Amino acid sequence: MQNITLAILAGGKARRLGGIDKALIKVDGIPIISRIYNTFRDSVTETIIISNSSIQYPIPAKVFPDIIPNCGPLGGIHSALSHSSFKTCFVISADMPFPNLSIFKKLLAAHKNSKVDITIPKHDDFIEPLFGFYNKNTLKIANQILSDGKGHRVIELFKCTKTNYLELTESNETRISFYNINTPDDLNALEL
Repeated sequence: MQNITLAILAGGKARRLGGIDKALIKVDGIPIISRIYNTFRDSVTETIIISNSSIQYPIPAKVFPDIIPNCGPLGGIHSALSHSSFKTCFVISADMPFPNLSIFKKLLAAHKNSKVDITIPKHDDFIEPLFGFYNKNTLKIANQILSDGKGHRVIELFKCTKTNYLELTESNETRISFYNINTPDDLNALEL
């Protein structure tokens, strides 16, 4: 086990899903948030949830709200870094039902072996900012970006930090690992 915080971002509004808390959607009878926790719990020291909801989540983790509200995923990352007890924080979105430990380990190795602030996966010209390692030293920069109280894209943080994009081979395993649920069609596709 490493001194890493697992930060599960469960604060999205899920407007396209009628406000359903995506973290609690069950896949094969298990809530997504539990699937994420079960995948990574032996590889991290602590787990936190970033959510503005008062829902009781089915995993042993402290829940923290966004410090700067209504700023989207970057606001969630900011809150995660603020509440992380450790230098390194693994951030993952709570709408990813198929978390992949092998990719986590590849990212961690790449992150530890380079002098960077952030390490995120890249595949087939897509980046996955909500499945990556963020060092706590990026908090100050995130705070500056969010100081206007407006939502900003996570990529703005990457432009101001040393970010490592770990290129992954495009495969079914990779695509499934980063599958996320945003719409009723995404949810229905899981039932096929």
